[in-house]
Amino acid sequence: MPRPSRLANIAMLMVGLALALLPLWRLAEELRAGEELRFARPWAFGLLAGALLVAWLGLYNPLGRRASLWFSRVGDIAALPRGPVARLARLPVVLRIIALVLICIALSKPQTFTETSRVVRGVDIMFVLDVSQSMEEQDLQRNRLDAGQRTIRNFLRKRHGRGDRIGLVVFAEEAMLHCPLTLDYRSLDSIVADLEIGEVPALGTAIGDALGLSLASLRRSRSKSKVVILLSDGDWNKARYMDPGEARDLSVEMGVRVFTVLLGTDQVAKTAKERVQYGVNPTMLKAIAADTGGLFFRAGDDRQLANSFEEIRKNLPQSDAEVIGRVPHRHFFDLLLWPAFALLLLELLLRMTRFRSFP
Repeated sequence: MPRPSRLANIAMLMVGLALALLPLWRLAEELRAGEELRFARPWAFGLLAGALLVAWLGLYNPLGRRASLWFSRVGDIAALPRGPVARLARLPVVLRIIALVLICIALSKPQTFTETSRVVRGVDIMFVLDVSQSMEEQDLQRNRLDAGQRTIRNFLRKRHGRGDRIGLVVFAEEAMLHCPLTLDYRSLDSIVADLEIGEVPALGTAIGDALGLSLASLRRSRSKSKVVILLSDGDWNKARYMDPGEARDLSVEMGVRVFTVLLGTDQVAKTAKERVQYGVNPTMLKAIAADTGGLFFRAGDDRQLANSFEEIRKNLPQSDAEVIGRVPHRHFFDLLLWPAFALLLLELLLRMTRFRSFP
């Protein structure tokens, strides 16, 4: 059979690709409507190199391994006019190339996203938790830090589904934003559960810096209701950027209510070796809560701690806020894969019938 020209091969390939990509017209319409297209697995485009290799070997066969028949008068054969079948001799190869291209694009998982908005009734809450050395005191179950962790995790479980965004700042000698405002309570719960003394340098209590850092996070919030819940033994002794008084004034200026919880007691405990005074300082925490419109709670045992958080939940302000998100709208995996399988089946049928090779 006479060899089709390179131009005919290229023409067949281009026309075939155009016809195969017709199902993507719907994708183009959705993109024109303003939806965003993303590929979940962009690495799959690397497989297109295989399609190029098949095209190179199938259309041009530089290795010269095509089956052939010897004939004594080749000139007479070449002078005969080419029929349509001869001109389409590479059609099965073209179908295979197009199918491989579609499979590669399908494996990249193209999908469109659309913006959604909903109104939720919630509040933005920043927890500020003391992780200084004094939080190891055991006047609460296990110690003060463990009691604070359990209480915060219980709070997260009870607020689930209410639309509150909750974040976490930890502090000792320094303050650190451990989790920004989020609706992912599961991740935040894991973060709180893993907290230990030493997350930041533990020999110090920088309450002013911690409160200031939480206010900086809330400043970027669009919520009308913003709250800080501060858990500490209240005995501050470090101030790198802001002392508690300055942080309190900033809270008043921003309209952020600060609820303060004093963890621990001021009793004297006897041990086998010495008398230990648990250091707590309620005066400052009372002043911060009173001046910002929040409430002060003293948690000398687990029952008082649980009751204080129950009271905080009752007094949390509420406001409507618009939450804007992006959700997948349409997946195009099947739109590309089924045409690819149809083309491979058609190639198989052609190779078994009209375009069957000889010998």
